Amino acid sequence: MDWALQQARAKSVVISGFHSPLEQSVLTVLLQARSSVVVVLARPVQSAKLPPAWAEPLAQGHLAVVSVATTATRLTGELATARNHLVAQLATNIVVAHASPGGALASLLAQWQREERQVISL
Repeated sequence: MDWALQQARAKSVVISGFHSPLEQSVLTVLLQARSSVVVVLARPVQSAKLPPAWAEPLAQGHLAVVSVATTATRLTGELATARNHLVAQLATNIVVAHASPGGALASLLAQWQREERQVISL
């Protein structure tokens, strides 16, 4: 959580899928600090049931919600990968708390490093 608090103090914009429990905890810290946050969904925004806690930050302009999906489908590995690619394209720095060795995220991180993207592992 130290990283999240640092981003909040620095007023950094944080973009993520905020899918995992750890990422959701980071999102809570950022929203409580009124930091600027972009949530990238792997499902269409139109059909997503957004948490009630997001209503105020959305109304105040601290939160934006975007998606890589245009049709109503269930979450798939392909959609999650597309979401992660969009996050990486929009990010100045790619920060990862954990990637399982040999997993899909580890593969993406290796690709982004080959592309000379700024990747930071916590």
